[in-house]
Amino acid sequence: MVCQICGAKSGYYPLCKNCFKLKDEGKITKCEDCGIWKKGAKPLCYECWLKSNKAKQKVSNGYKISDIKVEEKNFRFKFPPPIRTEDGHFVRSKAELIIDNWLYHNKIVHAYERRVPIEEELYCDFFIPIGKIWVEYWGSEEENYLQRKDSKKDLYKKYEKNLIELTDKDIVNLDDKLPLKLRPYLPNYTFE
Repeated sequence: MVCQICGAKSGYYPLCKNCFKLKDEGKITKCEDCGIWKKGAKPLCYECWLKSNKAKQKVSNGYKISDIKVEEKNFRFKFPPPIRTEDGHFVRSKAELIIDNWLYHNKIVHAYERRVPIEEELYCDFFIPIGKIWVEYWGSEEENYLQRKDSKKDLYKKYEKNLIELTDKDIVNLDDKLPLKLRPYLPNYTFE
């Protein structure tokens, strides 16, 4: 496992020795909302703080549900994830199974279908907390899917999120492709 703060090897612990010392000094704390380790003594990480502030604004400004939100909720309800990965996540496709198992075998802490902390309701395929990396697997060429893909990419760009995009071509050579795509966000990580 790697440290959730700096990306250094940490054995079976979420923090390395150096970051653990900073935790004892109160310079690193756990977010009270999502549970991710973060720098600083504030109760919420930036994403959760942003989400809570946006939620307050939505209530006061008469929040309007977006088309992406309705479409994603319908999709998630109609098609629950049936495939179990080696680390216990349930995913929707064999490609997502391969991605999830690759992350697990490379000891990269990750979440499946995590909500992106932005004003619009958006879910990513995978989230890697140590580099705040959002991973999307684009697995279809249908017109509606491509429109949703473009909308999601625009939102990631608008909110300056670290996005890694994977396609079927990447899945075939995942051992070669994914480390190259992760390297800019995890410079200290050693891929096994």
